[in-house]
Amino acid sequence: MRGEMLTDAIQYEKLDQMRLDFSGYIESNISKIEDKLPVFYGHVISALDSSFPDLDVESYDAFIDAITFKLLDAATRTRESGYTEKVIESALRLKKGKNPQRGLEISVGLKMMKSGDFVHAIPYLRKYRSEDILLHTGLAYCYYALSLNEVAKFRDMKAPSDMELRAREQMIELARIHAGVAQNLPFKAEPWLDRTFWLMVSCAIEWFPSQAAFIRIGLMKAKADKNREMRRQILDVAQNRFYNEMVFLREAFLFALEEGNGTDAAGVVKLMIQQYPQSVEPFYYGMLLSFRTVTKSGYHTFRKQAAENGMPPYVLGLLDLSFSLFSGLESESFARLEDMKRKYPSSAYYLDLLRYLAHDIYSGEKTRVNKAKKALLDSVDEYVRQILKCE
Repeated sequence: MRGEMLTDAIQYEKLDQMRLDFSGYIESNISKIEDKLPVFYGHVISALDSSFPDLDVESYDAFIDAITFKLLDAATRTRESGYTEKVIESALRLKKGKNPQRGLEISVGLKMMKSGDFVHAIPYLRKYRSEDILLHTGLAYCYYALSLNEVAKFRDMKAPSDMELRAREQMIELARIHAGVAQNLPFKAEPWLDRTFWLMVSCAIEWFPSQAAFIRIGLMKAKADKNREMRRQILDVAQNRFYNEMVFLREAFLFALEEGNGTDAAGVVKLMIQQYPQSVEPFYYGMLLSFRTVTKSGYHTFRKQAAENGMPPYVLGLLDLSFSLFSGLESESFARLEDMKRKYPSSAYYLDLLRYLAHDIYSGEKTRVNKAKKALLDSVDEYVRQILKCE
């Protein structure tokens, strides 16, 4: 493979496959590997250099971190004095980055956490908690797990234990310092780490019922992972506790649309109008829902209310055009396109793109039509929400 340039996606796929191959080898040969750690790491480096001669330093080090975590996870000698340190030293000599300890210390912390050694995992996870939200929920989980031991020891406890209070403190800090859920671990998170995230978010929702931050964090994670069941559960909590917050109403509406549940989507729009009668946004969502149902009376009812609440004429025109396209009114659609190009010449570039989608929508080929309608809906929705400043 030397001299062959790989795209990022192909390289990542091949690198991940190599990681899986080494993981399988480790599981089957851990005793032999433990006897000859330097030899094993030599094989790892040789495979990396041979297959990925131009691998960047970050990916190179992350691969070593992932292999090291697997070694520690499968090890039979971790309780032997100095064994963990021996593994870390072997890996450390091979790393190239400016902070080689980071990934290895995270590996040790996660290994200890996974094996139930919460006391010794805490210092490692605490050190890097601000860098990744899963490490932060992992730290909170360690305290929470230790609190269960306290409860078991003192069964008549009525107030939260000291360890539970520490877990709560970590979740409060997490909500304050983590703006997103993007992963910043040195290797791909395993399912058990995701499970600790959901456990601690669920605990935080129970501990702090008036805090919407944990609902937001849960929604971000569920959407990032395409976890529809957790997204549904979090939205149920949001609608019960924070039914008047537009951010959650908006998420509930979009989720209902994705699920093809027009009844729930209509219910959310009705609640939006009740809570925000002066806002144009609920009426926009009503018009958007009409695209799916293609009900002319419903569309024009919401359109009239949107116009009365100040929806810009350009947006109204764009939505009228879209409704014509979804309704199958071919001549009307192209007439609206030309009319909008005359009225809004600065948007001609966007309208030309919609013209291409219009030709696909009226092509008569089912697959092509469905793809064009989805592209139209996604594009117009994102465009309009930016104009209306729907965050």
